[in-house]
This record gives sequence, structure tokens and C-alpha cells, in this order.
Amino acid sequence: MKHFRFLLYASPMLFCCLLALGGCALVEIEEQTRIADNTGVITGKIKPPEKQTGNIIVGLYRNEKGFFILENHMMATPEGGYLFHLTPDTYYIAAFVDSNNDGKYQPDEYASYYGKPTAVKVGAKQTVTLPVLYIKGKLAINHKYKSIDNTPLAVKNIGRVVSMHTPLFNEDNESMGLWKPVDFLEKIGGGLFLLQQYQDNRIPVLFIHGANGGANDWMKIVEKLDRTRFQPFLFYYPSGLRLDMVSDFLTRSVSQLQSSYGFRQLFIIAHSMGGLVARSFVMKYRKRYPHAAKSIHLLVTINTPMKGMHSAANGVRNSPIVVPSWRDVATGSSFLQKLNAWQWPGEIPYYLVFSYESGKGGDGVVTLQSQIPLKLQSEAVRIYGFNASHAGILEKNVFIAKLNEILLANFQRPK
Repeated sequence: MKHFRFLLYASPMLFCCLLALGGCALVEIEEQTRIADNTGVITGKIKPPEKQTGNIIVGLYRNEKGFFILENHMMATPEGGYLFHLTPDTYYIAAFVDSNNDGKYQPDEYASYYGKPTAVKVGAKQTVTLPVLYIKGKLAINHKYKSIDNTPLAVKNIGRVVSMHTPLFNEDNESMGLWKPVDFLEKIGGGLFLLQQYQDNRIPVLFIHGANGGANDWMKIVEKLDRTRFQPFLFYYPSGLRLDMVSDFLTRSVSQLQSSYGFRQLFIIAHSMGGLVARSFVMKYRKRYPHAAKSIHLLVTINTPMKGMHSAANGVRNSPIVVPSWRDVATGSSFLQKLNAWQWPGEIPYYLVFSYESGKGGDGVVTLQSQIPLKLQSEAVRIYGFNASHAGILEKNVFIAKLNEILLANFQRPK
């Protein structure tokens, strides 16, 4: 089943033909993609008082019958920057200095609203950039601000400890993430999961799956991971979403965990489309959190369509339903142009892994031309090729042994 689903990713028109057999399913998926494709953005900057120390927490609120309900929140960048992806609506912004670093607002902490507060209307595909919000002092308690928390499940799942066998990771949920990403966010959430309580003496290894995939793709690799040296972080996301949205969420998730645990080393392993997410994450993390980004000490991408996929481009042009992430994976997309124009930082070791099937021009899903373009070959410390299918490589012992060798070669015991 897993291999068949990757075939569908490679040939979106095939799946659309299958969907034509069920009109209700077609309409439902079309509505999901419409919602996911029409999100907006609120972004801005917070300026705290000079004598106040602590992380800045930014809250996104919605007014319901005169009461303000928390819809989302995030920790601002060291420069005070914040960014929310959201459905078109009217919102309100507030921020506070988390002086005791517990992630929760206390009445004695400095805080301010944007405006009085002032409503911010966001339309479909619209980015609203707000003026700087200056935090000036403490707030009087207002009964119109209810303690109802509608924070997305994905945010609540940042740092959540689960078992590799949790029902959250089943294949039906993975498929939901591709074809019905809105349902996935509401029912499953996704997030950045841990498989054990954080350990100071072990390097976090961040695993990022690809399209129509999930945490279970890494089952065999995690089983053979040296858990005396490394600890897995599993990024689980709806793969139907636009990739900028996905990498933005990963950026805030890693920042939150790094703020909580203070790790100084982070290794990243990404498969297929996850490699695009990984490179986008590194690019954004270095820009938004330059000091924290020094912790990124390794990236390994596996069978990633670095130059895009013609099948996704054909799906964008011809399919009656276009999964939002296809727009970014499509050959020549603006997402890929921006990513490929960026120069990989030479101080971070980058290993480029590709695979092929005998007699074919790639791994059965991604062509060799897309997996190993010349620019990325020049950026890589080493390039390794394996005779394996697109998904099958993740279960090949020879590949897993080489991956563990790479991890060990870059290992330095955390201090």
C-alpha cells in the first residue's frame, strides 16, 4: 500500500481519475484544497521595554460575541518577529514578556495589545504586515478576555512524548494529510513529537517525512538508531499544505524546543519532499534565529525532488483538483526557484542520498536529474547512491548502515 501511495504522488492525474468514481469524495477534497490554498498571513514585530527580559509570546485572538478567544500563539524571534498563517477573518494581536519563561501570561508581566485593541482583517492569500507593537506596561484584567484556548493541536503537540506505535501515525491519517489537510489539522494536528523525555546528553535527530508519508516511514531507521547517542524528533505534518507554511511551522517548533531544552546540536534527516521542507527550514532558521541556528550540524536528504517534478506540474495544469503542495513541488515553481537560488551554508555538513531502480531513470518516483542536480552535488560533503525504490530505500539495511555511519562520523558528545 505504501509503495502504491507514492506512485499516486508521482502521478496525480491517476488519483483524480479514481476520485471521479466518488463524487462526494471529490467535492470534499476540492473544498479542503480550496481552504488550504486561500490562507492569509499576519506578520509584524514586537518591541519590549528595555529593562524587561524573557521570551516574547505573541497571541492571536478572535472576537466571538464580544469576548476575545485565543486562536493561536507563538514565541517571537530574538528580534521580535512573528508570523501567523490563518483562515481569512478578523483577528486581534496581543503580546507579553514571559519573564518567568513558563509560556503563560501572568498579571504582573508586561503586555500590550495591538491598538486599543484594533481589529485586523485578513483576506484570502493576503499578507498583512502590522506596525511595530511596543509593549509599554502591565494590563488591567479585562473580563472580555475569556480563558478559552483554541490553540491548534499541532502547536499543543510540540514536544509531546508519544510511542512510535501511536494511532496518530497510522496510514489513513497520512493519506488524510495529503488529500484532506484541513481535516488532518483539526483531528490529528501533527506536530513535532519526541519518543522519550528529552535527554541532555543525546543529540536530537529531526526526521522529516515526504508527501503522503508519516512518522512510520522512519520505523526501521529509528529501531536501529543508537539511542545512547541520539534521540529522535519526529516532524509530522499534513503533506497537502503549501511548503512555506510547513517550514514556517517547523521553524517555530524547533525554536520552541530549543528554548525549552537548550540543545546545541541538531541533526536533520529528510526523505523525498521532506528534503525541500528541510532546506527551507534551514534557510529560515538561519535568518530568523541566527544564534540558535548554529546548532544545526548535519543535513541528510534522501530521494528529494530538488529540481521538482514534471508530474506535479502536469497535475497543477490539468487536474480538476490541485493539492496545494503540488504547486511547490512542480518543476519551475516559485518555491523551488527561491530555494535553489539560496546557497547552502558551507559550515553545515550536507549529505546527498539518491536511489535508482535498474533500467529506470530514477527511483520509480523522482528522476535522477531532479534528485542530484549539479548545484547540490557541489554543496554536498558526500553523495551516496543506492539501488532501491523511492520508499523502499528507508528499509534497506545497506542504506541504514550507511546512515548510521554518517551520524557517527558527525557525532560529538553534548557538553
